[in-house]
Amino acid sequence: MLDIQRLRVFRAVVASGSVQAAADHLGYTPSAVSQSLSTLQRETGLVLFEKAGRGIAPTPTARVLAAESEELMGSLSRLGGFVDHLREGHTGSLSIGSFASAAQFWIPQVAKGLRREFPDLVLELSLTEFGPGPGSPERHDIDITTEPADGPGPARPGYSRHVLVEENYRVVAPRGHHLLAEHAERVPMAALDGVPMVDNDFHDNTCGRILAEACRAAGFSPRFVARSEDHHTALAFVAAGIGVTVLPELAVPEATAGIDHRELVNPAPRRRIVAQIRDGAQSAPPVACAIELIEAAVADTVRRRGGR
Repeated sequence: MLDIQRLRVFRAVVASGSVQAAADHLGYTPSAVSQSLSTLQRETGLVLFEKAGRGIAPTPTARVLAAESEELMGSLSRLGGFVDHLREGHTGSLSIGSFASAAQFWIPQVAKGLRREFPDLVLELSLTEFGPGPGSPERHDIDITTEPADGPGPARPGYSRHVLVEENYRVVAPRGHHLLAEHAERVPMAALDGVPMVDNDFHDNTCGRILAEACRAAGFSPRFVARSEDHHTALAFVAAGIGVTVLPELAVPEATAGIDHRELVNPAPRRRIVAQIRDGAQSAPPVACAIELIEAAVADTVRRRGGR
């Protein structure tokens, strides 16, 4: 196994260009640096330096080793910072995975509260609707997920479920659309039969499956004339008169020019929003604080939108 300290010295020599310069930068003697390099070459069985005038120069092999060790040294640096935070009573970072509309409407309020209570905390937010993105943690401390509201909800190994809210779906249509004119308060699902629709979830995620099941229960298949990966684009399509779309309440804007919306019934598609909390993270003060802040953001949303 490579000795990390000798690897640090080796990288310093490669970056500095000479043993003397690396020794000055590290606060070591030149002989200590040379001894560390000799030991590293013996441990690895690699030729890392060759004579160059009165000094030495890294071999191509050495440059490859220095480049490949960059990620490792960065990880060690982050780990060292995490240990410092733990020593000082902080947790270093908090990772949250979320779908887009929850991230948009709830997480800014959560971030503000966390910043106030834990000024040194780094909040890492990942959008998880289409799977983990590059560099996102494999296991978040908190995952905000959705599930159909007509069942108990799936168990997730290594996590505990915390139900946040249940919500209905709404049909969003261009202002003046016949669906809105014919149904002043609620639109029956069957009224969507044959109506041009904009799909806002064609990756077979939870929301799309809930809508498909409601359409089947009403005896029809949706007639999609446009598809979009995100609800913001779908709403723009609706405002342009392309068709109507169906969204859960959280994703429906409170006021947008050119569109209006109604609750769907008979059957009423409905989803549950859940916070999944990683085992082992629940006792961390920032995690407990984040859950309280998420609950407050949910309550604020429900209060503001309850009258529509």
